[in-house]
Amino acid sequence: MSYNLNLSDFIGSNVSIQVKIEDLKEFANMLMLGAKSIAREEAEAAARADQLLTIDEATKLLSVSKMTLHRWDHNGILKKVEIGGKRRYRKSDIERLAGCKL
Repeated sequence: MSYNLNLSDFIGSNVSIQVKIEDLKEFANMLMLGAKSIAREEAEAAARADQLLTIDEATKLLSVSKMTLHRWDHNGILKKVEIGGKRRYRKSDIERLAGCKL
């Protein structure tokens, strides 16, 4: 027979709980797997947000012209990143400007 108990019901009472070491190890492993999964998802989201987009990709996502991108860079609204003499834009900056995740 198995019981589901809420441990908060026992706070302040004089209760002892016995846990097998195997169960404790399994619980610790489940916590570690969950933490690793969350960390991996956060890292992937950060990597996606830091992607560099071409001028054409940026204009398409923002529905603006290349000249508008140039003006926004000049006015500090959306800063370009120069790589090998080519203009790129951070996807995270474009998402911020658009006000949503793309």
